[in-house]
Amino acid sequence: MQDSEGLGDKKRGGQGSLCKSRQMTSDFRLYDHAVPLHGFHCHRFETLASTHDLLKQWVSQGLAAPGTVVLAEEQTHGKGRMGHAWTSLRGKGLWFSVYFQPCLPVDRALAWNMNLALAVCKALDTVAPWGGWGIKWPNDWVSRQGRKAGGMLVENQLRGSLISDSWVGIGINVDPDAVDARLPFATSLMAEGHGSPQGIGSTAVALQEKLFEALLLELEWLLEPYSPPKENWNIPQIIEEVDRRLYGLGQNLPFLCEERTEYWVPLGLSHDGGLRVRSESGDLVQTLYHPHHRMTYTLNL
Repeated sequence: MQDSEGLGDKKRGGQGSLCKSRQMTSDFRLYDHAVPLHGFHCHRFETLASTHDLLKQWVSQGLAAPGTVVLAEEQTHGKGRMGHAWTSLRGKGLWFSVYFQPCLPVDRALAWNMNLALAVCKALDTVAPWGGWGIKWPNDWVSRQGRKAGGMLVENQLRGSLISDSWVGIGINVDPDAVDARLPFATSLMAEGHGSPQGIGSTAVALQEKLFEALLLELEWLLEPYSPPKENWNIPQIIEEVDRRLYGLGQNLPFLCEERTEYWVPLGLSHDGGLRVRSESGDLVQTLYHPHHRMTYTLNL
C-alpha cells in the first residue's frame, strides 16, 4: 500500500469511537494504534477485508487526515491493480494503505507514481539488500532474478487541475510462507535472503518492523504539499533514476497484448509513463502503455 493529526478530534468523530471497534493484537509487535511515526499516524488491525477500502471509507467520513496509515496482519479481500486480488496471509508480510493530499498538478501524476515506487525500492534496499530489488513496469518490485516480492495500488482523486487526494496501497511478501507455491514468479524478502552472504539474521516479524519503519521514512517527504521548483518533481531526472532500477532493460521479454504474446526489449520509460521498447532485431522502436500491454513474468536465472 502517505503532518497529520491522525484520525482527528471530536469534530471528526474522535479516536475513541473508532478504537472501540478495533480488533487489536498483542503478538504482532509493529505499532499500537494511532502511533505517530515519521509524520504518519499508524492504525493496525488483526484482520480486515481491505486496508484500502477502510481508509477510503474513513476519508469519505472525514475521519482521516493526510498521513493516516491503515495496516492489517491479514486481508481477506486484498486489492491489486486492475481489480486483481492480493493474497495477504496473516503475519506473513506488510499489507497497508496510506492517505496523502499531494495537491499536485495533474501533469505531475507520473512523477507522483514514480516517486512512490522509488521510495519503496529504496526501503527494500535498506532492509533487504540481498534481493537486488528493481521496479517492474509499472508498479511491482522484483528481485534481480525477476521474482515479484510486492506491488502497489495508487488511486488518485482530482479536483480541478490538481490531484487532491491519493490512496496508496502497498503489499510486500516478507515470510516465505506468504508465497503461493503455484506461483513460480513470486518471492518474499526472506526467501531471497536464503544463502546470501549477508544472511538475514532476523525473524519475519522483526524484518517487517524494520521494513515498515524504513518505508515510512522514505515516504515522509511526500506528505508535504507540492511546491515547485523541486528536483524531486523533475520528470526527466526521475525517469533517469527509475531507469537505473528498471527490471528487464536490454532483455528480450514477453508482453501480453490482448490474447497474444509479443516479445520486446525494454529501453526505458517515456516522458508520459509508457515503456520504450525495440524489437529483438532492432528494426522497430515504439512505446508500450499499460494496461494494453503488460509485461509478463519470466525468470532471469
